[in-house]
Amino acid sequence: MVLQIALLLHILAAIFWIGGMLFLVLVIAPYLKSVQDPKAKSQIYQVVGKRYRFWGWVAIVTLIVTGPVLLYYLWALPPSAMIDPSLHSTGFGQALAAKLSLVALIVISSLVHDFWLGPRSRSSPGYSRLAKIFGRTNLIIALLIVLFATYLRTGGF
Repeated sequence: MVLQIALLLHILAAIFWIGGMLFLVLVIAPYLKSVQDPKAKSQIYQVVGKRYRFWGWVAIVTLIVTGPVLLYYLWALPPSAMIDPSLHSTGFGQALAAKLSLVALIVISSLVHDFWLGPRSRSSPGYSRLAKIFGRTNLIIALLIVLFATYLRTGGF
């Protein structure tokens, strides 16, 4: 039962997080190109971004909590196994290391994007451009995480 709940929460959180990023990049950003008033454009993006940010972080925390549970219940990997060199010599271990490295990278990048670049982007075109780059890069990283998750489910590289 723990496995099923953790898997359900993990998949729903991933869907929500990546779906939200896709929505921002593919729907909101193109719509904002049609808005002529720069202040209105900024305000819309700030409101949508702030609302998504809370739920996005709920999803990230859910993924971080359920990930180790899934490793334990699906593959009998306790946290101590992450530092076992024999694990990393396998295709599964290499896919896991790649996925976990990208998870660490995206969490750090998301923190920078949401709490440093985002607030500064309201008043600076330079920060706004950098925030867009970070946001789109985070989407690419998230999609790569899904790719490595797929590798894990199929046994690794």
